[in-house]
Amino acid sequence: MVPVALALLVALLLCISSGVGAGAAAEPLPLACSADTPTVPLGGKVVLKAWGRSPGGRALRYTWGAPVGKIEGRGAEARWSLAELRPGTFAASVTATDGESTSSECLIRVTVRRDAEPRGFSRETARSLLSAGQSEMAGYGLYSYLLLGAPPSEASRERYLKALEAYLALIPDVASLEEYVPRGELNVFYLPVRGTPSSTLTAQWALENYDYARARSLLRILPEPNRDGPYILAALKPVGGAGAAGPYLFQNLSSVPPHLAASWVKEFLNQAAQERFWEEKTAVQLAQRMRATVGIMGSGLPEVKKALDGWITWVR
Repeated sequence: MVPVALALLVALLLCISSGVGAGAAAEPLPLACSADTPTVPLGGKVVLKAWGRSPGGRALRYTWGAPVGKIEGRGAEARWSLAELRPGTFAASVTATDGESTSSECLIRVTVRRDAEPRGFSRETARSLLSAGQSEMAGYGLYSYLLLGAPPSEASRERYLKALEAYLALIPDVASLEEYVPRGELNVFYLPVRGTPSSTLTAQWALENYDYARARSLLRILPEPNRDGPYILAALKPVGGAGAAGPYLFQNLSSVPPHLAASWVKEFLNQAAQERFWEEKTAVQLAQRMRATVGIMGSGLPEVKKALDGWITWVR
């Protein structure tokens, strides 16, 4: 009887082991996706992007698909040609796998418009130092400011530096762009400073010579104290000048993890490029893109779990 009982015990343990293994099946990989524009003209193309994360840090393989048009995927990015399609809304899909787990399908919907040419224009952003005592130059299509609400603390120093590094690396100098782009089609992105760099402009120099008093004066138009930062403020007229009525686009990066600062600056540049950047539909698109980026890249970080609604606001 002992061998029989032992055999039954082994069989029971195997069943329990099998049940535990089945219950611990790998969960789907987190995946987000978006298009660089929600609409295209007749015969247009669109760039699609996906953000995935492997819990084990393994490389991801993306698979793109679309029932209409022609889609060519290269890793986390794909180009979707909607040529010869009639006006309407169409969907593309993407999945990701790390060899052990596979994501759920992520859908991206894009609308083909009736017009044959893209509407409006794409506004370019150019950076410029705003020295103490200097006024903003007239004639730009949009005025933006990178604002720090107070000198850096131990908690904010890295975030300040990462935002300044992204500002300097991603945005060309205004003088170089004015050679090719009319001033009225430029978003001039000002950085308030005290003094002029003697050599190459660096993030460290900008932080050490930042004009916090001027930043505080510009932040006064907003309802909250905003004594941290970084903040990005954009308006159709110079802020604080005559006729500087809203709407204002305000991004609060004070809770953004330092390694995500560049992503926020990039999305601000995309938003500022819109002809009517303050409209509700473009606000929704910006929020969706940032939720996708932050939700994947910032997964697990306590500060990212804060509500994102306060990070992007339109002040009218």
